[in-house]
Amino acid sequence: MKCIKKKTSLALLVFLMLGGCFSTQKPPVTIAPSIDKRLYEIPQQPLTMGIYIDPDLRNHEQIEKVSHHIIGIQDFVFPVGKPLAEKIGETCQIIFREVVFLNNRDDTALPEEKSLDGILEFRLKDSDIRLKIEEAVLHAVGEHKLSLFVTLYDAKSNKLWEEEVFAEGIGLDVVTSHIEWEWWVTSGPKFGPAVDMAIEKITFHLAQKLTVVEKILGK
Repeated sequence: MKCIKKKTSLALLVFLMLGGCFSTQKPPVTIAPSIDKRLYEIPQQPLTMGIYIDPDLRNHEQIEKVSHHIIGIQDFVFPVGKPLAEKIGETCQIIFREVVFLNNRDDTALPEEKSLDGILEFRLKDSDIRLKIEEAVLHAVGEHKLSLFVTLYDAKSNKLWEEEVFAEGIGLDVVTSHIEWEWWVTSGPKFGPAVDMAIEKITFHLAQKLTVVEKILGK
């Protein structure tokens, strides 16, 4: 039985090599971060804030390559920007009484009954994703170092404050059985959890930084 399994595995590997599957771009990595529950313990600020997320952040996507003598060369596409922007928005909705999402930083045309206490701008500073496979034990390790700039303006667009926010996420995908190993070879390692962790951490750090907004605005 073991011999048959070995032959089946060998045949699968040969098929993949001949089919060109060992040098390919995988479908976009699934990124699904959650919100740190501790965010709800931070007192909400009675402010109406304009939220502007820079398009370079919102649309950010990067391709990272990993090479291994068994699974070959694979390109992994990380659509980081969309889930990151969504979590920034959710974080601001928790921290402030009301938020207004702006198409551009100077777009402050609001209904007459509304006025902004201030404007927050979010820009991507750096997104460094590193992938590696530990040969001896078939572990796939993902690391994501993520940093943002957050800038506070008053309602007249005067810059009042700027801060950098940083977080790092690490993910480990472990092959524990022969069947999982075959699936791992054909589908590729799971690197999404590293990005999830980085986004979850950075939004919590961001919320902590934003606790000074009310004081700076003098509200």
